[in-house]
Formats: sequence, structure tokens, C-alpha cells
Amino acid sequence: MVKLPTEVMQAVNDPKAGKVLVTIKSDGSPHVIQVGSIMSPGPEIIAFGAILMKETGKNLEAMKKKKTDVAILVTVEMKSYQIKAKVKDALTSGPLFDKMNEALKAMGMKAGVVWTVEPLEVWNQSASYDAGKKMV
Repeated sequence: MVKLPTEVMQAVNDPKAGKVLVTIKSDGSPHVIQVGSIMSPGPEIIAFGAILMKETGKNLEAMKKKKTDVAILVTVEMKSYQIKAKVKDALTSGPLFDKMNEALKAMGMKAGVVWTVEPLEVWNQSASYDAGKKMV
């Protein structure tokens, strides 16, 4: 486990940032979705609400059992960060579940499940000379 650098945590929590989640399907191929309901309530955790995540939810369940890591790409203007993370929990209640649904309520949405992941690595993928450098 690593702690997200401050700039990466701010990007994850930026509602204007583009956020993409990559999971692995049962046949081994990647499955990529845009995730608007993503937040980092602390430097050692990332959470996202499952609203319409049918295939992604199945992938996450299987990946948790197989201990396969997910990838998240967060982009803000010219800055971009790839986060490799371990699938942790699928929450259906509790403070984080409530916090996510409070944020989603303003958009007229509700998550049935809130997935949490633990950051393992962070890579700078910005359009700059730092592209491809491991941050933590």
C-alpha cells in the first residue's frame, strides 16, 4: 500500500477530472469505463459508487477473489495519473457508503454498492517529460 501524493488525491477528488477504471473480464481481456462517482476520502483509499456497473461489478468481484489489481486513470487538463490498486471491499452500508450517496444525491443518482480500492502504485502519465515516471 502507498499513500496518494496530494496532487493525485486532489485530481481524484476534482469533479471536473476525467476518471477511467480498467478491470479484467473473465476471458482476460480489459474492460474500461468512465467513472464519475469516484473519490479519495484519504490518501490510502479510493472509493467509487456502482450505479450502472453491471459487467464492471462482476469483474471486481472476480478480481477481488483472484487478487488481481485494477487500474485507474485520472486526467485534469494536461496532467494525468495512473493508479494501480488492490480491490478491497464492496460496501452496502456505513459512513463511506452514506458519504458517497450524499454526493450522488445532488446528481439524482444512488449507488447500491460502494467499492473501495487500496493504492499500490502511482505513475505520472501527464503530457510532459515526467510521463512514465513512478511517483510512489
